[in-house]
Amino acid sequence: MVALTVAFLTGSTLFIVAASAQPLALADPLTSSGTADALEPGDAPEDALVLPVAEVTKDDGTNATVIGVPANAAESWDVPPPPDDGFGHGEETAGSVEFEGDSGAVEAAVYHHGEDSLLDPNWYITDPETVADLGTTETLVITDDETHVPASGVPLQSVLGFFVAGQSQLLTTLGAVVAGGAILVAVTVYSVTRMSVRDRLATIRTVRSTGAAPRTILGTFALRASLLTAIGVTLGYALGVILPNAALSAAVFLGLPTALDLRLTSQALYVLGPTYVGLVLLSAVAGMLASWSAVRSPPAQLSTTVEGPRSPGLLLLDWRTLVPTTATLSVFLSILFVTSTLAMTAAPVVMADSTTISEPGVAHPVNSELPAEYANTLHADDIDASAEIIGFAVVDNQPFLTRGVEYDDFEAVTDADLEDGRAHEAPDEAVIGVSLAQTLDIDVGESLTVGGSTADGVSRVTVVGTYTAPGAHEDQLLLSLRTAQHLSGLDTDKVYVIRTAELPDTGESDSGVTVLDVSASEGAIAHDSFEVEVTLRNHDSDEQSYPLTAGLGDEETEQEVRLEGEEQRTVQLSLPTGEPGEELLQVDETAIHSVGVVHPETPELHGVPDKMPPGSQPLIEVRTETGEPLADTPVTVANETAETDSEGHARLPAASEGSHEIRVETEHGIATETIEISDDAEREPVTSISVSPDSLTVLTTPEAEVSVYNPWNEPLDTTVRIIGPDTTSEEQVTLDAGEYTEFGTILTRQPPGSYDVHVETDDTVGAETSYEVSGDERIGAAAASVGQTEGSSDLGQAIEAAVGNLTLLLGGLGSLVAVMTIGGLSAAIARAVHARRRTIGIHRATGASPRRILQLVLRDTVIIGTVGASLAFVASLLVMQLLDVTGLLTVYGIRIPAIPPPGVLLVGFVVSIALTLCSATVALISLLYEPPASVMTREQRAMPGGESRER
Repeated sequence: MVALTVAFLTGSTLFIVAASAQPLALADPLTSSGTADALEPGDAPEDALVLPVAEVTKDDGTNATVIGVPANAAESWDVPPPPDDGFGHGEETAGSVEFEGDSGAVEAAVYHHGEDSLLDPNWYITDPETVADLGTTETLVITDDETHVPASGVPLQSVLGFFVAGQSQLLTTLGAVVAGGAILVAVTVYSVTRMSVRDRLATIRTVRSTGAAPRTILGTFALRASLLTAIGVTLGYALGVILPNAALSAAVFLGLPTALDLRLTSQALYVLGPTYVGLVLLSAVAGMLASWSAVRSPPAQLSTTVEGPRSPGLLLLDWRTLVPTTATLSVFLSILFVTSTLAMTAAPVVMADSTTISEPGVAHPVNSELPAEYANTLHADDIDASAEIIGFAVVDNQPFLTRGVEYDDFEAVTDADLEDGRAHEAPDEAVIGVSLAQTLDIDVGESLTVGGSTADGVSRVTVVGTYTAPGAHEDQLLLSLRTAQHLSGLDTDKVYVIRTAELPDTGESDSGVTVLDVSASEGAIAHDSFEVEVTLRNHDSDEQSYPLTAGLGDEETEQEVRLEGEEQRTVQLSLPTGEPGEELLQVDETAIHSVGVVHPETPELHGVPDKMPPGSQPLIEVRTETGEPLADTPVTVANETAETDSEGHARLPAASEGSHEIRVETEHGIATETIEISDDAEREPVTSISVSPDSLTVLTTPEAEVSVYNPWNEPLDTTVRIIGPDTTSEEQVTLDAGEYTEFGTILTRQPPGSYDVHVETDDTVGAETSYEVSGDERIGAAAASVGQTEGSSDLGQAIEAAVGNLTLLLGGLGSLVAVMTIGGLSAAIARAVHARRRTIGIHRATGASPRRILQLVLRDTVIIGTVGASLAFVASLLVMQLLDVTGLLTVYGIRIPAIPPPGVLLVGFVVSIALTLCSATVALISLLYEPPASVMTREQRAMPGGESRER
């Protein structure tokens, strides 16, 4: 039985150390370049980068952080240099701002420094003297100390420190479990030694009577118990190494994904070595205590009677079995409560009911990068979705998880509720889970320094609210997406994952291929070809063939598309066009939009200004729909006509003031424009703007293309701006008479809706256009199809990738603790059965069947087990309270509840009684089928071979 307990200690240590080492190995390359800490002014150590900080109020009433960077700091540190005057900022464009600090006010210009650095991009960068003028509130001190887990402050990159500190917490908790296992070994050795003492009372009396000192007897049994334990440790070590690796091999054979390495490492030896030595020494003490009854009385008073009087309420067993039974069950329930409560606490984070969307093919979600707009796509389909960035943090030696979120979205998919304060709104605000707030001892209104997660960085956030949520979701710090992007080194439009409770129908075909997007113009040339771009994705891991069809009116085409597993590709289809008119574009029998088909010779007017001074005669151009110039074509304005030259150019004839129609008419169509002739009209360039691609979704990035044309008889020098949603692009343009130029800019991706974009020349608004971003079900399917994993959260995927199959880990630990408990209980009950051998032999000799004996023993076992389980419950709950008070119930920042859920208590009670009955059967089985005479012979089991069977 000692061997089984040692096998548990060995196997569980290998499992837990291996599980801790996997994420530690993944994070090892991400070493922090230093540490950061917020200190009072004047407390900074030498050889550190000292950055004075002023907490100020802006002229719009919002709070801001101003930080003073020494002029030469950028030479040694990844920080932006301060501007020559004013403030630098990582987000704002040029402008001015006024700050009010504790000591004074400063008004100055703001410049966009545009640099990614250690410092939060939402901080205002200036020189230390300006911070002093505002009033220094604290000092941010950055050192090159590469300590993974600093005793004070934060590492600049926290992922490795998170796993180092978390592993330390896990191994400390493991030490408490090991202590429980050591108690179980002591109980087992005590029980076995007591049986041995009972078997040898006659021999002990003889030895005592012939002059042997009590210490000789005590030393003999202490040595015997030590040797017994040493043999058990050796055998248990072998079993503890072999059995987990056998389970690992079976898991690999069955195809379960696992990355656990169960080899004996130095970290495991660090735990097991002292444990083994301690067990041997503890066994020696247990052996002495077990033999104390044989030396405390004179030899003549030693009774060789094996059995005492029958215990009240029991038929065969002894109430003295209650003590080892309670001790064994206490250890079992303590382990059960810790592991099951930890699993249930982490379950809402690790095994969520929601679906996690991540980039396909990545090792785990921290390697994933998705457009944050994917969440808006799902919102457009009335589906709750949360764009998130999971992060790792260590603050003052305490590891915990951070999560960049929009709070309302997080609340919708997590079942969270604000407990106090409000949701975070500004980038420097955060909301903290109630459990984590208790762990970190932080309240609403207090500030917290946070280091980078998977990239070097530092930020400072103010806690503006606390929230409650299921399980370990309550042990997280919720940051703004912008702050989390900075701390994780992500672009401003990227997140790690999208969590959602449901997904739209992806519309997958039987082959597993989905049409994600269709892009096509709304105009076409008659008797020509019309191009359609279709984006498809193969959701299957195997190569698939897909018959793609497209039609325009009566014309249809089909193309066989072959896609590799998980491949996404855009293919182009060409459709013939017929006579002019309106035709419907369809892809896979799904209507896309109407297409206007026109004659190729249809005229178009280009370069017509909105206004012109009288007599200025701007140069315009007449072209066909195909872009060919229309020569010798009349252009009419107010009954005045001019004719185009060979290049399609014509100067507008003079007309009176007012609004006039410009008209071009051919046999294939009519083109008209309106022009205003006014004395106060300025000679402005003619602009046009278009947005591509033609069909826009949240998955595509729009681009605005602008053409600028000078129709006047004199050069133009002007500033041209493209202004769109969240975008302003500026270009200085100089054009000679009749000259034109083109340029473009990338527009930011937007959620579904309609958006305007226009051109400004100096202060005059020019061409305008609008574009539509679609959010239909097909686009929702596109977001849904990207690396989705149902029933697992982002952290769950990371754990699966880091430690292999979680089921193997928990199943292995559960099996080991069950075997250990059965071993300990079997030893305790075997001692009780051993003490009642004579009574059992009499029952057998008088006709009782082995089944009847088993029924009697199991009846007593139920009584003892029920009482023992009840006492063990009280003891285990006291142990949980002790672990909680000492901080041992916090692992990787997750605070394990000291009181297990009712379901765990009920299961623990039932399983305790079941294990006790199982152990009684194991302890009694060899005795049931021995002849009654052998059972009643007291010295039958006095030989070491008999004792070895109780080990």
